Amino acid sequence: MKKMLIAVLGIVFVVVFCSICLAKTIELRMNLTTSESSVWMVGAREFKRLVEEGTEGRYKISIFPNEQLSGGDMVKGVEMLFTGVTDVDFHSVINMTGFEPKLTVVTMPWLFPEGYKSVDNILFNGEGGVKLKELIEKKGAHVLAFGENGFRQITNNVHPITGLADMKQLKIRTPAIAMYVDLFKLFGADPTAMNFAEVFTALQQRTIDGQENPLDTIRSAKIHEVQKYISLWNYSYDPIALSVSGRVWKKLSDADKEIFNKAGVAAMKKQVEASRALDSEILKSFESTMTVTRLTPEQVQEFKAAAAPIYEQYREKIGEELFKAFGYSF
Repeated sequence: MKKMLIAVLGIVFVVVFCSICLAKTIELRMNLTTSESSVWMVGAREFKRLVEEGTEGRYKISIFPNEQLSGGDMVKGVEMLFTGVTDVDFHSVINMTGFEPKLTVVTMPWLFPEGYKSVDNILFNGEGGVKLKELIEKKGAHVLAFGENGFRQITNNVHPITGLADMKQLKIRTPAIAMYVDLFKLFGADPTAMNFAEVFTALQQRTIDGQENPLDTIRSAKIHEVQKYISLWNYSYDPIALSVSGRVWKKLSDADKEIFNKAGVAAMKKQVEASRALDSEILKSFESTMTVTRLTPEQVQEFKAAAAPIYEQYREKIGEELFKAFGYSF
């Protein structure tokens, strides 16, 4: 009887011990580019909350803004996602183009003729978003959903930009993306590819004249504090991808995959809404320290005409089928 009691107690101990092991919290690290004051954090925090609640604390997500996990290097940050070094990732699709050049399609100049309406139809609810997701996932990550960095605007310290003549020889920082460098050369500027972490200091020291980024990125990085002029031209759209590494995704149960997917979609919906709602507020704050220039349709058309050759230049690199998915035909 005594031996049987000991055996039963042993079994109970094993069951309890295994239950504790199975219930152990798994920590996932999320890497993202922008600062804690960025609207990106709306999506990051919401995703964290939904996953932790949905899994009843089995998964905990730690958020690392400002590319902390990649030493300030956005491209390295993307590489860390694709190689499984980081668990959860929040990067602009722009920074992924070095690993898959076809992703450049979504950033092409004036691709979305009706602004956010076109973005919603083509990217968030259309074939374009499906194609982007497929391209990214071929590199080894799982895309949960797309968020929004917004349309990119241009700032500088020399003069207001209203036409091509104002671009002549301006030293404009661009991401280290070939298409942007090629495009600004067509505009007559002197493009300088530079890591974003270096931009504020370069502007402050006047080693470059200007840069281009979405409004919230300009605000959260405090670029408006070292720039006098901003021109609104909505020339290139910047989506962000909320992803998990392939290593993490393969380990999730089907039930947890569903939780992560739903959390990603809900978090990005909230992030997009917050981003768009913030635009007018940001511009209002900029007007107190900067000269804000809103380009007319005619002024934008001058730039669009100058940018037209870029489509033919990237026609073969991106592929006509992918362009078609984004509503563009040659």
